[in-house]
Amino acid sequence: MAVLPPFNFLTLHYAYFIATPLICSAIFWGSSTPSRSFGYVDSLFMCVSAMTGAGLNTVDLSSLNSFQQSILFALLFLGHAILISITVLFVRRSAFQAKFKRISIERAQKRFLHMAGQGSPLDSTQEDVSVGHHQPTRLDDVGQGVKESVTAEVTSAEPNGGLPSDDPIQWVEDDQITIGHVKARQHHHRHRVFPMVGVGARPDLNNHPRDAAPRLPEVEDELPAFKEFFKGTQKYFASKGFIARNSQFHGLIPEERDRLGGVEYKAITFLLVIVTLYWVLFVLCGIIGMGGWLTANHPDIARKNGLTPFWTGAFFAVSAFVNSGMSLLDANMAAFQTNAYPLLTMSLLILAGNTLYPCFLRFIIWVLRCCVPNNPSWASWRVTLDFILDHPRRVYTNLFPKRHTWYLLGTIIILNAIDWAGFEVLSIGIKEIENLPKGYRVLDGLFQASAVRSGGFYVVTISNLRQGLLVLYVLMMYVSAYPVLVAMRNTNVYEERSLGIYAHDNSDDEQEGKSASGFIQLVRHHIFRRQDASTPEASRSYFVHQQLRSQLSHDLWWIALAVLLIAIAESSNFNRQPVAYSTFNIIFEVVSAYGCVGISVGLPNSNASFCGGWHPISKLILAAVTLRGRHRGLPVAIDRAVMLPNESLEWAEEEDAAMRREQSRAWGSNKMPIGSV
Repeated sequence: MAVLPPFNFLTLHYAYFIATPLICSAIFWGSSTPSRSFGYVDSLFMCVSAMTGAGLNTVDLSSLNSFQQSILFALLFLGHAILISITVLFVRRSAFQAKFKRISIERAQKRFLHMAGQGSPLDSTQEDVSVGHHQPTRLDDVGQGVKESVTAEVTSAEPNGGLPSDDPIQWVEDDQITIGHVKARQHHHRHRVFPMVGVGARPDLNNHPRDAAPRLPEVEDELPAFKEFFKGTQKYFASKGFIARNSQFHGLIPEERDRLGGVEYKAITFLLVIVTLYWVLFVLCGIIGMGGWLTANHPDIARKNGLTPFWTGAFFAVSAFVNSGMSLLDANMAAFQTNAYPLLTMSLLILAGNTLYPCFLRFIIWVLRCCVPNNPSWASWRVTLDFILDHPRRVYTNLFPKRHTWYLLGTIIILNAIDWAGFEVLSIGIKEIENLPKGYRVLDGLFQASAVRSGGFYVVTISNLRQGLLVLYVLMMYVSAYPVLVAMRNTNVYEERSLGIYAHDNSDDEQEGKSASGFIQLVRHHIFRRQDASTPEASRSYFVHQQLRSQLSHDLWWIALAVLLIAIAESSNFNRQPVAYSTFNIIFEVVSAYGCVGISVGLPNSNASFCGGWHPISKLILAAVTLRGRHRGLPVAIDRAVMLPNESLEWAEEEDAAMRREQSRAWGSNKMPIGSV
């Protein structure tokens, strides 16, 4: 068990992306015509490339039979991040339903036993309807029934302040596993060979609550200036709890946690419908739009490669939406250099399917919120939409708060503008581009800017571009995942916990005290109007910087090692064709694969990617690179949006609040008198 990876979201994600291409590659290879016309390694690489969205191809797609093209078409769908997120939403909704059903049954049994003990029949009308057997009741009613005399503290069920002894769920090294009554501390020092906790997260983190305080202290009495940083929960349900930064709910008793779960359940259910409609409508409109346009306007382009026009257009649309870059046409998008409709349509699909997906989704939900009538009959919908907009990272991985969404939009605009400007300036003197009409030259530059960071398509021959522009493309492909990654990590509900700030080992207590949370640093800055420039924790962005440093170093090691091994394996090809197999071309191909982009410098007299001329061992190394690159933009193992509801997860927020409170007390007493400026 110490060697096997833990059972969590990242492990399942890796297993899915490894098992599916392995199965499909055997079918892909066995169905080739003529039989065994290319090796199994090529079949495996093609399936991995389609599944991960890398888009690199070691064989010409136009030479494949229809069945093999259909396999790649299906893999493009199966590996798309939006489809996987829909699955996560479905699983989490089912988990909420099971939890509510269990709670309702337990409460009904307790009432039955209580009524039976008093000798009176059970009145079914007295059943608590805060959570139903399968779903919560109307959100207007989730706050009803809360007693006015809610106490400020809840007595712990265990002497150590943890969960009840009959709770089979414990948290060990970021993973929820069933271990009966085994204490979490016994497993705290177990180290795994494959931690699978996400880059930047502590692999030895124990997530089991030790001494969480259910209620936050009276804020007005302890730190008066803290009041502006907390919000009440009355907007969603009645309670005396608070909402702190990063959408963390504190000071809730178990009954109020159930009501919060009801609100989250309805938000997840609503998102499941919206995201599914988003995915289906964009795919259908793209297929119909590109397939119909190609059939009506330029069917000859597809027929030159022996392809059906509508099928070719449909493959283009799906490949663009999933940001793969695979094309059945040997010329890729260069065949449409002077056609505005496919360039604009493909650009929209590329942005909607990946880089701007969080922005589009939040805009849709915001529009729906604006359209909801302001009357009591629509109150539950207003609560649901408000909760999604106010606390998006509690319910979905790729939906961010307003500030972070604007940041993401601005970052993408700036990066695409740099790509477009580089294309226009550094292409001066290249005949293939200068021969284009000025309007289409601008449009081609905008399309290439949209495709170079993740789309994978090319509207001009990449190998003909200037060296400086290729270097720019390498940098852009390398940072392709970072805008979304930064927003995802910065809005994680369990930000401190994912970084291991709060480790629950006695030997680490002193070290924990030295690491002040970003919340406390924010309070220092805004309340006391001072910052300690000598410590890195003085900025709220300290956590994101830690994540990025870990991510950057991890990425560089993967890329450097892959380039080294491939360069060694391709020494014979380099001696034969030093220009075509140059080290820079290998770096370009590896970065394109790691970024799951798909742009390639290609090979002379070949329509395949540059890796199509490599040795089998090099192709296998590159396939491993694409798998690792596909997982670099995922959330860490401790992320509310990918974890199932359970008591340990809920009480982790209360423990974080207690620890932050302790740190604030220590800082307030040792660093500066409370209230001084």
